[in-house]
Amino acid sequence: MSDVRAVAIRLAAALAFTSLSVVAQDDRGNVAIYGSEGGLSQVQPRIEGGWPAPFLADDPATSVPHKLGAEDVFWPGSFIADIAFWYLIVGAIVWLLRRR
Repeated sequence: MSDVRAVAIRLAAALAFTSLSVVAQDDRGNVAIYGSEGGLSQVQPRIEGGWPAPFLADDPATSVPHKLGAEDVFWPGSFIADIAFWYLIVGAIVWLLRRR
């Protein structure tokens, strides 16, 4: 297999795993103000998705509260870090399988 093709396959697998990792949602990292009235009573945990680094976060101003969607806040740096993480994991698995 050519090196370019191997890199492309690993990158595609890393992108797929990164995209699927958005189902790993957590609400322990940040908080957000949901609603415009009520003061501090509207401060609630903010849903974030992605693993190992969250790259999608609930935007209380534009989205359905506590649900992730295309209109939410996207963090490209974390997304690229997740792709790099999964690229290394896929590469390590391929390396281990070839040694076997």
